Amino acid sequence: MAPWHPSKYTRAQLEERRLAALNMMQSGGHTNQQIADHFGVSIHTIYTWKERLKRQGGLEATPTTGRPARLTPEGQQKISTLLQEGALAHGFPDATWTTARVREIIGRHLGVWYHVDHVRKVLHRLGFSPPRVSASLGGVCHTTP
Repeated sequence: MAPWHPSKYTRAQLEERRLAALNMMQSGGHTNQQIADHFGVSIHTIYTWKERLKRQGGLEATPTTGRPARLTPEGQQKISTLLQEGALAHGFPDATWTTARVREIIGRHLGVWYHVDHVRKVLHRLGFSPPRVSASLGGVCHTTP
């Protein structure tokens, strides 16, 4: 049997490797060191897998959960609508949207107050991108959508 050494590990590959190691562990005839060498892991990892097998009854991948989104899909749609109305419609002195202004709109209308630096990520997820700056004659810059 050829050793298991892919160059890049996906979550599915890591699970596949653990389950293949489980088969070797249960079939007997292999030392922990042989199993570790075969799968390219440390012997400590083999002990960890065996302990997990005892505690949880298996080596399958556990679902990963992240922090729940603070904005519902309806809230995201509302942000898009509010931004398309323009900054002037929301009482700002000019038509420029800044992350600070978007933060203010999200907070006022949805009660979710993001850090200004995170607003950029929220906007990107919603499909908005920053304006591109292009040089014109005379060295004056204009923003283009």
